[in-house]
Amino acid sequence: MLNHSTRRLLAGLGVAGAFVAASATPAVAAEAPFKITAQDVLVAPGFVKQGWIYVSPSDTESEPAFGHTTLDVDLSKVADFAVVEPAWGWTCDVSPTKLHCETDLAENEQPSFDYNVTAKDDAEPGQQGDLTVTLTSGGKSATGTAGITIAEGVDLVSDEKIEVSGAPGTRVGVPAVVRNVGEAAVDGAVLVVQAEWLAGYGGDFSNCKSSDEGAITFCTFDTKIEPGRSYQLSEGLPLKLRPEVRTGAKIPAHLDWWTTDDWALTSWPESDVKPGQGDELRLVEQKTLTSRTPQTDVEGMNSSTIATVRVTGDNPADLAAKGAAATGKKGDIVTVEPSFTNLGPAVLEYQGQGTPEIRPEDLPVRISIPEGTTAVGAPFDCVPYLPNEEWDPWNAGWGEPGAKEYACQVTESPEGMNNPYGFELRIDEVRADATGTITTKLAGDPKSQNDTAKIIINPTNPGGGDGGQGGGDGDGGSLPITGESTALIGGIGALLLAAGVGGYVVARRRKTRFVA
Repeated sequence: MLNHSTRRLLAGLGVAGAFVAASATPAVAAEAPFKITAQDVLVAPGFVKQGWIYVSPSDTESEPAFGHTTLDVDLSKVADFAVVEPAWGWTCDVSPTKLHCETDLAENEQPSFDYNVTAKDDAEPGQQGDLTVTLTSGGKSATGTAGITIAEGVDLVSDEKIEVSGAPGTRVGVPAVVRNVGEAAVDGAVLVVQAEWLAGYGGDFSNCKSSDEGAITFCTFDTKIEPGRSYQLSEGLPLKLRPEVRTGAKIPAHLDWWTTDDWALTSWPESDVKPGQGDELRLVEQKTLTSRTPQTDVEGMNSSTIATVRVTGDNPADLAAKGAAATGKKGDIVTVEPSFTNLGPAVLEYQGQGTPEIRPEDLPVRISIPEGTTAVGAPFDCVPYLPNEEWDPWNAGWGEPGAKEYACQVTESPEGMNNPYGFELRIDEVRADATGTITTKLAGDPKSQNDTAKIIINPTNPGGGDGGQGGGDGDGGSLPITGESTALIGGIGALLLAAGVGGYVVARRRKTRFVA
């Protein structure tokens, strides 16, 4: 549960750093300019869980330079019941009672260390011991601890998908269900809900804490979940559709079920969430045991649900394409920036890498490269359009140059927002009016006449590049023609694509990938 759900929370919501380990207080030597935070781990006999160790400056005003760094982990207190192994990224000497690892860090890089904990088959629930972690860099050392606890293995399962529908401005109820497919009763659960602001949590339950716009919600249940039984929420989990949400949109929300012990290993800033004032949201009301063995979910991948809210009503978004033009001679590299504008009235929701089950043909923007040119630089929002090939959006060629056609993702766009896509094109053959296109493809778009615009290299008409629509207003406007070549930028910028499973994009910068 911990690995899968934490990954989803951090990637989906873009809130890296919001979760902290609920472990012993980090220790730091008086002179060390850094401190260690180490995650406690619950693991069932015969299973593997991942833990992490993170190092941060002890003074927020300083940024220590690490360079060559060593990490020593004392395993002696857990060696009887667990095996601890490094995951990746460090060179390590491993023995049953200690790890010694080394690495060389780049400038401005901070150390982090992932490790796997395998509980021995004969380990007994309740066994516990601490890892003692010492990190040394630049002659300075800091020490911290991480608790390893053998827990009873349980298995909560939820439906993989749920679909509901509603019109803009209404509330919909998500009928969430959780089942216990293990052999032991589960003493309580926590439901973590991640939603977009366009369809955020809209309830007021006393046992649920939520952020202001309902993007993140935690509901705690003290119900004993018996083996072989299913439990449904006492009423549908309410999601409120904002008035500006687009008809035809499919807004995802992610529901993750945690054991209370797994959830206790994380912490969320209380100032960010507030409890409701209404009645309690229930499963099956039943008292919990006053004393019990810790429990951990051994199959976290099956206790997550993607709830899709399909928006009905009559509130479309009109996307208007705008072309581009450039001139140059053979061998020149020119810049073009075709774009589209959302003419509203609805907000265009994010659709891209983090959208559940998205396919290349589902992406709303298609760009074809003008004949006689090669795309030597492409934005990271675009991927070569290869609809008949296997597709994994997290390992696709975003920003990969050289394709003749691209499919592009879109960020959340309110009415009036313009979305440019910058390409660097090398002119391989000079042709008058060498033409490509930008096309928007959005279900329910009320005006198809402005969906396509031209990208023209060496236009014979000074107004070239407008596709006859010029941003959808029918006035024939176009981007200015660039008269000079654009020099190839040396180096490749780092990419941080903050689009999560849930499709939440908090902040995104368009960057371009180049080849010589």
